[in-house]
Amino acid sequence: MAGAKVTPRHPGIGYATKTETINERMPMKLKSHIHQTAAALCVLALSPTLMFAAGTTHPSKERGIIKSVNMEAQTLVVTDRKNNSEHTFQWNDQTKFSERDKSAGAGDLKAGERVLLTYSPGGDTPMLQSVHITPAKTETHGANKHSPA
Repeated sequence: MAGAKVTPRHPGIGYATKTETINERMPMKLKSHIHQTAAALCVLALSPTLMFAAGTTHPSKERGIIKSVNMEAQTLVVTDRKNNSEHTFQWNDQTKFSERDKSAGAGDLKAGERVLLTYSPGGDTPMLQSVHITPAKTETHGANKHSPA
C-alpha cells in the first residue's frame, strides 16, 4: 500500500479531534448539562402548580361518627374515630348516599351513625361526593353470650 493516502476517521460525539484539546471541549459539555439541569428544575418547580391549576386532585376518604346534621345548610359534622376531632362537610345534588349497599338520601343521616365519606378537599367546607351510612353498633355482644344455668 505504498503511496496510499489514509484519511482520518471522524471522531464520535463527545470525543475531541486532533485540533481540539479536552479542555476546549469541556465548557460545551458543561453548558449542555447546566441547560438540562435548569430545564428539569423548572419542570419540577412548576409541577405542583400545574396539578392544582388543572384540578387533578384525587378524592379523599374519611371514616367517622355523625355528630350533627343540618338539612337546611346541607352540612354534616363528623367526629373522626382516630383522633376524636370534628370535621364539617357539605353535600349537594350530586352527592350519592347509600346504606347497607342500597340507595339512601340525606334524610337518612342520623347522629350516632358511622359513615364512610368520599369528598373533594379544598375550600372552607369540603364537598361530599359519597356517603356510605353504617348503622350504629348495638349491644349485640351481650345478647349472644350464654348465661350460666
